[in-house]
Amino acid sequence: MDIKSIRTLVTIADHRSFQACAQVLEMSVSNVSLQIQALETDLGVKLFDRSSRPPRLTEIGKDFVARSRELLVSWENLSSNVIDNPRYGALKIGAVHTSVAGGVSKALGCLRNRDPGLFLQLHTALTPQLIKQLQNQSIDCAIITEPPTQIIGARYTEIAHEELGVIAHRNAVGDDFHEVLSNNPYLRFNKQATLAQLIDSELRKRGIRVNSTMEITTLDAIESLVKNGLGVSVVPIGKNVRALPRGIKCLPFESPRFYRKLGLVVREDCPRLHFVDLFLEELVNAY
Repeated sequence: MDIKSIRTLVTIADHRSFQACAQVLEMSVSNVSLQIQALETDLGVKLFDRSSRPPRLTEIGKDFVARSRELLVSWENLSSNVIDNPRYGALKIGAVHTSVAGGVSKALGCLRNRDPGLFLQLHTALTPQLIKQLQNQSIDCAIITEPPTQIIGARYTEIAHEELGVIAHRNAVGDDFHEVLSNNPYLRFNKQATLAQLIDSELRKRGIRVNSTMEITTLDAIESLVKNGLGVSVVPIGKNVRALPRGIKCLPFESPRFYRKLGLVVREDCPRLHFVDLFLEELVNAY
């Protein structure tokens, strides 16, 4: 039994399949399976019920995963404490897809230049997924769209008010944001995304009815579809967001402008809180 196998087990539990674990850890599925089999042999117990697809944790497996989480936290605390240089280590960061195109990329670059010994891991997902990963201690911190309720046991710090606007192909019907949204197919973000819920609420408030034709998860995919004339959408715009592809026009909301709040959330007991605070400084500077 080794720490690598323990980490693999917890990753399977978090992502609910051997295949998803393999993708996250950049391993083959067979390698993941061999690690778990070796762990079961060492312990003399069955951690997974393989009669179901995908395999499910046994009751013993669930208990061992809970103990393994505690072990990983202790291991990471030990690793941090024995390193003389407090700026040497690793930081696992989560971020909503739509933030990576903005100030987050700049902040990551500045943090990397500031502390070359710090290894950064970036995971992108929707806000609800990132909150769950944070609670499971799969990541150290996350940049999220402000959640509707407080996250217990975590610290949330607002880092930006990011303007949202309408993007459309240059030949799309309409002269302002209202006309463009009302008269063209609408491409919406995944309905589980906090940003999608925020946008839907704003459109209802303004009395704008849209014809949703597709649901997409990433900003890159939405921009590509808009560029090819397949619809219009509402996305982050402004100076902290990368330039839009050629052929796309951008129309801001008016009377009033429309913004979303971005923030950094971290567990209060995070063992790498000093790294997170350095990252927070760079995020504030970037925005």
